[in-house]
Amino acid sequence: MKKFVITASVVLSTVLATAQWSNKVSEPYWVNTENEYFYGYDLGMACNDNAWLWLNWEGDTHYVQLFDTTGVALLGEKNMLVSDHQDRLTGYVNQNLFVDSNGDAIVVVSDLRHSSIEEDLGTYTAYKISQTGEMLWGEDGVLLDSDMGTYISAMMGIAEMSDGSYVFTWTHSNNDAIFSIEVQRVSADGKLMWNADETRLTDPEGNITYFWPYIVDAGYGQSILVYTKGSGSELYARKLDFDGTPVWSKDTRIYNGGFLSTPLWTLLCVKPSGDGGVIVTWYDDRYYSGIESIYMSYVKSNGELGFASGAEGQKLCYSENRALSTTCTYDPASDSFIAFWRESTPGQGSYRIVAQSVSKDGELLWGENGLEIEPMGEYENYDDLSIRTAREGEVALFYMKRNSLEYGNVDIRMQLLDTRNGALLWDESRVITDTISPTEKTDMKVTDMASQNYWIFGWDDRGVESDPNNKWLYLQRVNYDGTVGNPGNAAIDKIETYDSGMTVAYAHNKEVVFAINSSQASQATLAIYNTNGQLVATPFSGTLPNGQVNITWQADVPAGVYLATLTTAYGVEAEKIFVKQ
Repeated sequence: MKKFVITASVVLSTVLATAQWSNKVSEPYWVNTENEYFYGYDLGMACNDNAWLWLNWEGDTHYVQLFDTTGVALLGEKNMLVSDHQDRLTGYVNQNLFVDSNGDAIVVVSDLRHSSIEEDLGTYTAYKISQTGEMLWGEDGVLLDSDMGTYISAMMGIAEMSDGSYVFTWTHSNNDAIFSIEVQRVSADGKLMWNADETRLTDPEGNITYFWPYIVDAGYGQSILVYTKGSGSELYARKLDFDGTPVWSKDTRIYNGGFLSTPLWTLLCVKPSGDGGVIVTWYDDRYYSGIESIYMSYVKSNGELGFASGAEGQKLCYSENRALSTTCTYDPASDSFIAFWRESTPGQGSYRIVAQSVSKDGELLWGENGLEIEPMGEYENYDDLSIRTAREGEVALFYMKRNSLEYGNVDIRMQLLDTRNGALLWDESRVITDTISPTEKTDMKVTDMASQNYWIFGWDDRGVESDPNNKWLYLQRVNYDGTVGNPGNAAIDKIETYDSGMTVAYAHNKEVVFAINSSQASQATLAIYNTNGQLVATPFSGTLPNGQVNITWQADVPAGVYLATLTTAYGVEAEKIFVKQ
């Protein structure tokens, strides 16, 4: 049985008074202060729409915070400390934070806790934190491998298996600078499941370098490892069984060529293909023409290359522009792969951004030149491109746009794309950060979509003038329609209250009865909303007579705060209702 605690005659502006997501693009949520320097951050969305934040202060201390749907911090006013061991390593270039299917956060820390400062040898420790702040793998976490390494930057990848375990992979080197790839599986309760000596990719002679590992879930307790091998960074894929042994008779060569010394995390995007395989996109100038092109490879679950182009990779665009900075995803609605990248003229004086849809046999579905998302603009540039799921048959494209050559003239934009026909849902991209006084922004990150409704995004803001001491971290919520902040906040400015005499007459069991005393007849709608701005019930819609009227709401809803809004030709009046189980 539910009991209802009612507060009568409460205006709407009090409902979200504790929420942190602002509906003003000029007032995002400021995470750090002027005296707090953050080294890196990452974001992730939990299954119940709470948003995780991982923070690295000064490279040594690691924190997490969890925000509810309205932006209220759930782990205390200060961020929750995960680890503060001294760290010589400079951070990760793949995953810093992983949010699993239960909504728990996995954080991997590299530090010197098992080494003296003189030895300068790092190890990797994984923590699992619940949404209530419980350290599920203990205060000291799980040591992934006791073999200490010297390499200064981890290439960390994390994937969750169907049984709730996790596969971790990272780059390791010893004092002889022999680079290998470590792979370890950890059970849901924090037990190491594989023998590291048996799953390691290494050359006993020390002549072959293994580097740049990525890991994706392949289903059925299996995973696919994508990595590079040799001094030319040849690209391969290996499928690992539940016990860490290879599934395929030999690893699949993804691309016939190799890559130069450019860090591959700036070139590659590796994602699951939706059917137990993996897709990889990258750009290269294999003919040394000065014009880079975007390529994609699809490795099936059986290890075969899915495109007719084979190990050449499928070229995604045939324009005469330089193609750079690609990202990709699998789209279930069209059963195709979506790629997104930026292009420049050969002299890099103008830039645009482009998307392409690729069928599983390698057909380019949006033409040889792809779909133009933003047209060529002189002295404009784009960065931090990101694809996120939206509603069925759609993806959301996020990116930073530099509007001129001047420092401090960067904003963040989004566009919705129908993946079934290659149509943009908006005539123009939506600017979701302040354009009145734009600032120098970098390192944008975006969560997955929450409840078909919104995303959380963040950025590193350096202000309007070049100052190395300015490094501010901002977060914001953006809704499906491109507006920012909590939907309830945005509605406050539009509401003109009047006194209809609406009160709650009584609440019993699952019934709430609203008593309305109107001085004249009017068309009216009584609607109930949750704090996400979603409509949950419409107890009345029609002609409201003058005099006393009682309207009943069968409140079969989860516990929480709800808004009852009465809308007539004369304005809107609201009541806040607290529902307790």
